[in-house]
Amino acid sequence: MKILRALLLASAVGTGSIVSVAAQQPATPSPETLAVAKELVALMSGDLVNDMAGKASAQAWPTIEQGLRRQYPQINAATLAELRTEFEKQMLGSMNEGMSDAPTIYARYLTVQEMRDIQVFYRTPTGAKMLRLMPQIMGEVTANLAPRMQGTMQRIGVAFDEILKKRGLRAQ
Repeated sequence: MKILRALLLASAVGTGSIVSVAAQQPATPSPETLAVAKELVALMSGDLVNDMAGKASAQAWPTIEQGLRRQYPQINAATLAELRTEFEKQMLGSMNEGMSDAPTIYARYLTVQEMRDIQVFYRTPTGAKMLRLMPQIMGEVTANLAPRMQGTMQRIGVAFDEILKKRGLRAQ
């Protein structure tokens, strides 16, 4: 059952991007399109990656720490601090790596003019405010989704168990 939950969670996190990319595989973007996309991503990201990694770590760490304390009752504060530092380092590295693909993704869906238009907007006071607030807004949206996802994954697990039992693939 734990393996099933892990697969379901991985699927839930990754399916949207896999499906959308598979549905649209246009040609490699032109050098100009890619250059403008890089400008757009640089303008948009600013401290976004650091902020997102920090918020994701802060949100996830209590659950991770709780699991570590259950699994290793003898764990001490120094070990937990080292583990958290490593977790945060890995999260930031992963997000930076993921952002390296962002220009190509933007170039796949937006024209050069559209990306320039977006840059113009982000340079306005309203656009600059949006860039500043986006990590906080997305953090709150994500925080609202997280509790629902756990319940959803549990319901999916129960439903899968029932189907597998019905098909004779799982013990009754």
